[in-house]
Formats: sequence, structure tokens, C-alpha cells
Amino acid sequence: MVIEKKHIFNLMDTNGRRSDVLNALKVYLEILEELKSEFPTESWNTYPNSNAQFLFYEKALEKSKDVFKKHDKYDTFMEELGEYYENFLNKDSDWIRRNLPEMAKILDEAIEKRARHYTSNLVKMGFTDSRRSITEAGHSYLKGSLNRDAIEEFLPLDNVNIALFRQLSKLRIFSTPDTDGNRQFYSPFLMALVLLLDNKSIGRESFEIIVQGLSPYSDESLKSAICQNTVSITELETSIQNIPIKVPGELMGKADIDFELFKTHFKSSKNTDSTSKKYYNFFVALKNFRANQNVENYAALTDCFDTDSALLYKAFGYGKSVFDMGTKTNRYDLKTFLLKNKNHPLLVSQDYVHDIYITFMKSKWIDGIREYSDTTVRLLSATGLFKFKNLPQLSYEDILAIIFDVSTLRNSIFGEMTEEQYCAYERQEDFFFGKNSSISEIFRYSDDEIRRIITNIESHLGVTNSKDIKTRLQDKKNTEFLRHIKDKYPKDKIIKLLPLFSDRKKDSQIKREVNDATTIPTIYEYIIGIAWYYISNEDFDLYDSLNLTLNADFEPVIHAGGGDGDIVISYDDMTVMLEVTLMNKQAQKRGEWEPVLRHSLNLKAANEPKETITFFIADELDYNTVNIWRAVAAASLESTNTHQPVDGVVIMPFTNREILNFLKKGIARTRIIEEVKKSFEKVPQITDSKWHEDILSALSRP
Repeated sequence: MVIEKKHIFNLMDTNGRRSDVLNALKVYLEILEELKSEFPTESWNTYPNSNAQFLFYEKALEKSKDVFKKHDKYDTFMEELGEYYENFLNKDSDWIRRNLPEMAKILDEAIEKRARHYTSNLVKMGFTDSRRSITEAGHSYLKGSLNRDAIEEFLPLDNVNIALFRQLSKLRIFSTPDTDGNRQFYSPFLMALVLLLDNKSIGRESFEIIVQGLSPYSDESLKSAICQNTVSITELETSIQNIPIKVPGELMGKADIDFELFKTHFKSSKNTDSTSKKYYNFFVALKNFRANQNVENYAALTDCFDTDSALLYKAFGYGKSVFDMGTKTNRYDLKTFLLKNKNHPLLVSQDYVHDIYITFMKSKWIDGIREYSDTTVRLLSATGLFKFKNLPQLSYEDILAIIFDVSTLRNSIFGEMTEEQYCAYERQEDFFFGKNSSISEIFRYSDDEIRRIITNIESHLGVTNSKDIKTRLQDKKNTEFLRHIKDKYPKDKIIKLLPLFSDRKKDSQIKREVNDATTIPTIYEYIIGIAWYYISNEDFDLYDSLNLTLNADFEPVIHAGGGDGDIVISYDDMTVMLEVTLMNKQAQKRGEWEPVLRHSLNLKAANEPKETITFFIADELDYNTVNIWRAVAAASLESTNTHQPVDGVVIMPFTNREILNFLKKGIARTRIIEEVKKSFEKVPQITDSKWHEDILSALSRP
């Protein structure tokens, strides 16, 4: 990824950035894969050269209805197309000549440009090339399938975690070429690792400012100090905050400026007059207070913060309170305010316009770092390695300290590449960043180094082989996971959460309670898994049963995929699968019948002769769906994986309300299963498996 000087890198484009980062990447990859299959001749180009960008945006709206709720310009465009939709897709030359000039601006700015923005995030992660062709790394992330090396094999991370771990390890933020044609680079992932492996106690705010605020353009002396480990956290943070600011000439020496001049230099990210006016109101109120520190001017100043505190904190306070003024409901009186803020730079500076401009620019710089760090932190957490529940810390810190030599990492945070090396890294065909390279390959570990790492970990854990390493680490993770469930999701909380899923207006509340970095269906699957854990009297391995990728704080981020059911539970005497959906009655027929039946058949075939039952859990149930599940128990069917016959598949539907009732009344899973089995045993089997051939045979007779 290349950034310009004085820019902050971001891993998800502002236009279309969403909280469910992992799901967004997967959905966009799915769309590109579908487009490649459905329209193999369409390149990633603008209309009329290609339909690809239009079709991508169309599919993105369809697959992310909860995210992209307003798309007025697209709707207007589609209304204008009307019956000529096919003419448009077929690039009818007459239609283009008559209509495209008038519609081109909406198509370009409101549709195709958005498609380019959304998919640029895939390019930034190395999941596609610049032409939006999915790379090896992208396929691994999309399918949740990869070949692990000897180090990755024992880490208790799923394949999605590993895929992200690999890509972030390779991520480089590049400068533009210098006069010699070379590019500087910065590795934010390595910086994050070093910060936490150094065992320094660091707050989340400082962690974010450092990881996000450094760049390939950082001062050479600062880079050297980081590599030599001679700079403190405070010094690092201060250095990033104190960026050099050039004050515009027309502001120099001014004691006051009018609004028209002010708004050209004090700009918000959205750059609206209304926001600039709020900034200016504060500018004037503070100027008046500096000139005459009386009660009236103090009241005008506090009124600015009472009205627009969040906006002003970002613009002039580095995200914090600009002044110590007490609370909104209990402001200091004038005398106390002056005492508390005696030497505040904005009150004592001699060159007010000059200094408030510098404050504004530095504050907006830090605000930009914080804004972009949101996505970076979500991705770091999704590797399963970085915890952010309390202070930032590493999962398996002791193991990572053996896998990685901190001094070696530190010396790899910054570097330089020739233009040729840069192109091979992330530009040319078959580029390194897009390859499905393992951790050993990325860090260039020899076979001897891998053996040494494994031996040192075995010694550290007191085990004798790598298989035992994996078991020991997995046991530790399971213990921590169950502690998390007990602490954050006790039975009473699950009982409170479940009814919220029946009202989509409660989605934001659910995300606040669980994890706003994922989708509501993913959270529902997670909560149902925990509910069934309590219904089962905690008698199965919950962590192993969930087909979800969890972040390092054990919160769900994405469905792991792989073609398996949502939750597969292995009891001693039987296997139970929970298929979970929030699809409404109408959508269930279209979206659930085939996959639920396929998963159930394949599970039963794979577990024979062990008994299997599937529970289909939805907020509401379609009448036909309920009876279809009953009917399939009578039929002789076939596994789609092995094509072996499968008889008596049991799929029992339950509503969200019924699961909640089981929890409240303490109805155990053993009783539920007993009653379900009793009922399904009454279903008569269809023994005439050749009925189809018999009909055809009868019809073929004269």
C-alpha cells in the first residue's frame, strides 16, 4: 500500500467503511468470485467497457441490506433505466448514444466509484490484485482453507485467523519513490508485535497512536531510535503528535479573521459550512474570552462546549476536553476555571490565530489516526493474537516471544526497497503480498530454525512433541474461553439477549452488548451456541463446536465457512447439529432448505453408526419448512459428499422463543432429544425407493 507524505494509512477506505470488517471482506470476495463465474469475459473496468463495477455494486447492496440502507442515487439510476435494464447490460450502442451522457455522472460517482472504493480494501489486504482478481491469499480467506506450516499447526487459531496473521505480517506501507527511485516502507503489524512483546505497559490510546501514526515518512532519527529500542512510549507518542505544521501566509500575524477566510483553512473531513460555523463560533468565543475574562464571555465559551463538545474535542483537544471546565451539569465558576487552566496554551499564547491553527491541525491529525486505527485494531484482534478487552496485550505472549526474536522484528519495522523489489512485492503479476505464504516463509525461517523454535516451546511447556504443544495451548484457550463465557455471558444474560433478536430495531443494542465488529446473524449463532451449552448442562466442548472465527477476546467476528453446519456438537452417545438463521419465513424456503438438508445428510453419513440430530433454530418458522423437515425423515436420501444412502435424517425445528423457554424452565437437552426421537420414530419410512423407475417403465410400455 502506498501513501502520500503527511497522509495516514488506512486499511479500509472511508467511503464504505463498516464495522463488520471481516464480513465485508468476505462478502466482497464472494461477489468477485460470482462475477468471475457468471461473467468470465468482463474485466474490472468502467461502463461501457465493462459491467463489472456496476454489477459488483448491485450485488453488494443485495448482500448487505442491513449496512447499505440508503442508496438514493442508485435507486434513481435504476428508475431511469426501467425497462431498458437489459439494453444497458448488453451495452446496446443505440441506448448508450441516447442515454449514457445524461446518466454517466450518477453511474460513475454513485455506483462504479463506490464499487472501486469497497474493493480497494481487498487490494490493501492482498486478497485481490489491482484488477480485482482474487489472489491465493484471498481464496484462503474466502474458503477458510490453507496448508499450515509446522509453527502454524500448533497455534490454537482457526484458518481465518491464520490467513489474517499471514497478510498482516506481510503488510508494508510504502512511500512514493525518492529521487533515487527507492521506496521506504513501514510494517504496522511488526510495530504492534514489538510494542507488546517488549512487555511495556501501554494504554490502548497510546498503542493506536503509535501503530497508526508511524509511517514510511517518519523522521529517520525516530526510526533509528525505534530499531535500537532507545525511545520511550511517551517520547514516541509525543513525536507523532508534534508533526511539523506550516501556517498559511494569510493567517500569519493576524489577530482576528472573518468567517470566509476561517472556513477555507479550518476544514472538517466533510467540509460543510455548518461544521465550519461551529468551529468559528468557538474561535470567536475563545478570542473574546482571551480579550476580556468576564462572566459573560466565560458563559459564551462554555455554551460552545455544552452544544458541540464532541466536535470541538476532536478539532481542538486531541479527542479530549479542550479545557478543564468541570462537567456539563456542574461547570466550574470563572475563578476556578482560570485557576485550573492557568497556563493553557490557548489562553496564554501571544499569537492567537497562528497557535489555534497549529492546535487545530495537530488535533485533526490525531483524530484521523484514531479514526483509521479502528479498522486496524479490528484486524489485529481478528488474528486471534491481539487482545483489547482491557489494556492491549498478546495472546500466547510467551509462545510468540519464542517464535519471534524481538530485536529482529524491531529491525524489520522500517526498511527500503528498490522500485523493482516493490513491484515484485505488491504490484506485478504473481506478487508476493498476494501469495499464500506461511509464517515460516514470510519470516524466512530455515528448517533448523523451525526445529529450534519447536524444541524451545516444548521445553517451555514441559512437553515432548509438537502435538502436545497444540493440545496444551488448545486446553489453555478452552479454559480462558469458558471463563469468558461465565464472566460475560452467564445464563441470565443469555435469557435477556435472546428476545432482542426478534426485533431488528434492537440490532445496535445487541452489537453493543456483544461485538459491533460483526453481523447480527453471526452474533445470533454465537448466542444460540451458548444457550445450548446451558441447556446441555455444560456437557460439551463449546469452543470446538462453534463454526465461528473468534477474535483474541473470544468474541465472534465471522462465520468460518468450510461447508459445515453452524454448530456441530459431539456428545459421547450422539452428534447434534444446530442450524441457526434469522431469515424470515419467506426467505427460509429460498435460503435454508438446501444447505440445512445437505449439512444434515453429510453429517449423518460421516457419523454412522453414531446417531445424529439436527435442530433448525429460527426466530420464526415457515409452516411448509416445518413439515418439509418432518417429511425428509421418511425418505431415503443420499449424502452429497460421499453419495452413500442416508435414511431417517432427523431435522427438528425450534423457534427462538422456544429455546428461550427451555432456558427459563431448565428443560435439559436430554429431555428435548428424548421427546424428539420418540416423535420421529413414528414417521413411516418410504421403502419403495424405485417408484420413479416404475412410473417411467409403465409409461414406456405400449
